[in-house]
Amino acid sequence: MREPQRTSFVHDLQDGANPDPMTWEDIRRDETWQGRWVALDDCAYNEAGEATAGLVVDYDDNLAELCARLSADRRKRCSIVFCPPAESAA
Repeated sequence: MREPQRTSFVHDLQDGANPDPMTWEDIRRDETWQGRWVALDDCAYNEAGEATAGLVVDYDDNLAELCARLSADRRKRCSIVFCPPAESAA
């Protein structure tokens, strides 16, 4: 049975909550996002243009589904990065 399509979990945080951006190292250590595509908003970047911190607004195993939700939510400024699985996160 296919899991119903979910909406971006950032909607649950909009009731006055203002989560803090996370560093990329903290994101990589969190099991929630390991092995998944992660959408970051309000990013900080290094000189190479890689996101080094940001607010996690959504994630998915499937890049196309993540992009579809972001598009439906009109989130056009997110950086999407792949968070490697724990064994390759070192």
